[in-house]
Amino acid sequence: MRIEDKKEEALRSCGGKPVRWGIMGTGRIAGIFCEALKALPQAEIYAVGSRTPAKARTFAGGCGAEKAYGSYEEFAADEKIDIVYVATPIACHYENVRLCLEAGRNVLCEKAFTQRSCHAEELWALARKKGLFLMEALWTKCQPVFQKIQEWKREGAFGEIQAVEARFYTSATRNHRLMRNPAQGGSLYDLTIYPLMYACALLGYEPRKVSAAAARSPEGVDTMESILLQYENGAFAGITGGLSCERRASLYIHGTKGRVLIDQEHFYKAQRAVLTGWDNEPLEIFEAPFAVNGYEYEALEAMNCILQGKTESALVPMEETIAVIRLMERCAEKF
Repeated sequence: MRIEDKKEEALRSCGGKPVRWGIMGTGRIAGIFCEALKALPQAEIYAVGSRTPAKARTFAGGCGAEKAYGSYEEFAADEKIDIVYVATPIACHYENVRLCLEAGRNVLCEKAFTQRSCHAEELWALARKKGLFLMEALWTKCQPVFQKIQEWKREGAFGEIQAVEARFYTSATRNHRLMRNPAQGGSLYDLTIYPLMYACALLGYEPRKVSAAAARSPEGVDTMESILLQYENGAFAGITGGLSCERRASLYIHGTKGRVLIDQEHFYKAQRAVLTGWDNEPLEIFEAPFAVNGYEYEALEAMNCILQGKTESALVPMEETIAVIRLMERCAEKF
C-alpha cells in the first residue's frame, strides 16, 4: 500500500473506539499537539495536568478537556486516561514519564525523550514490565516524506548512501527559551536532535567515530554544535544546529545512484521530496500535504498501536530513541 493510501486509511479509521488523551504540560507544544488531536474524531482530549491549577483550568478550557488537574500525581492517577502526552521541559521528562508509567498510563513523550540513556532504558524496562505503550513523540519519523525517503532507501533508489548533510538553525535572541531555561535541554537535545536522528536513520545508529564541538552561552547553555559521524563503510554525516539570526533547516542525501535535497522547506516537517539522478533529472516526485499540522501522524500512530494492543511503535522504536540519546551523550562529552 502506498504511503498516501496509508494516511487516508488512518484518517478514515478515526471513527472507531475513542482514545482519551491526557495532556501533561501546558506550553506551546502542547497547544500545537492538541490542535492536531481536535481534527481526529477518534481522539478525545480528556484531561490536562499542570503544576499550577490555574494553568490547567485555562488550558483545559481552551482545548475542551473535561478534567483539569493542578497536580501531576492526581492527573496520572486518573484511570480514564488511555494515553498521556508528556509536553513538559526535557529535563523533566524522566520523572514525568516514570510517574505516568508507575500509575499505569500509556505514554507518548516529546523529544528528546530523556537527557540520559540510562534513564530511557529504565523507563523502557518499566513500560515492558507493566505491558504499557511507550513512544518518543519525534513527529518527523511518522510523517509521509520521512517514510517515503526510508522506502527509497530500502528499495535501493539511492544506491549506496555515501554522505548526509543536515542542519537545523532556529532564529533566536538572548531571550529565547533555550537561553532562559537550561531545563529545555540546550540546542543539542531540542534542535540538533532532528538532523542527528535523520542521519542515523539513513546511515545507522552506531558510527565508528563521533567528532563534536559546541559554542556555549555565558550561562553554559550549548547554543550551536557541529557533529561529524563516520562509519565503517566510509560513509559520513555532517550535522550542524543551534541558535541563529534566522531559521534555516536543510537536508542533503548523497547516494551513488540517487540524491535528495530538501531546502525549500524545513526537512523535519517537509511535505515534498524529489529523488534526483546524477544527471539532475527527477526520478520521482513525492508530495504529501499534511492533513492538519503534521502532528496528527504521531498521534495516529500512538492510537493505532494502543488499539491494536501494541506496546511499541514500529515507526519510532525505543531502541532507536535510546541509540540517538547515546550519541547525544557522546557528543556532549566532547563539548
